[in-house]
Amino acid sequence: MIPLPSAPGSLRPRAQIGAHYRLGGTTPKGFDCSGLIWWAYRQHGINVPRVTDAQAKAGYGVGRGIAMRPGDILVFDTNRGRTGLHTALYTGNGRFVHSPTSGKRVREDSLAQEYWKKRLIRIRRIVR
Repeated sequence: MIPLPSAPGSLRPRAQIGAHYRLGGTTPKGFDCSGLIWWAYRQHGINVPRVTDAQAKAGYGVGRGIAMRPGDILVFDTNRGRTGLHTALYTGNGRFVHSPTSGKRVREDSLAQEYWKKRLIRIRRIVR
């Protein structure tokens, strides 16, 4: 694992809030959930898998008792899509940025929301 190039949260996923959802999208013109994560890490020369199920296994696991860090990949079981998984980037203070689904835009949500809280199944850390 390699360190983040600057301060925590340097992946700056919040800069993409408002971008359109686009299936298979990997640019600010449109992202799907895993494309947003792939793009954010790529901005810093860090390679992560492109697809959700591979991102759900990337890096190393963060146990529930360990504090999350900005840049951690959150994996949710939404029982939708090809794999039933959804990925997002933790931004700090219990919040995360993600590209939710067709017809929606990249947004920031809270892990305190019951929908997301009960669907969080895994946390992956790519950088130390």
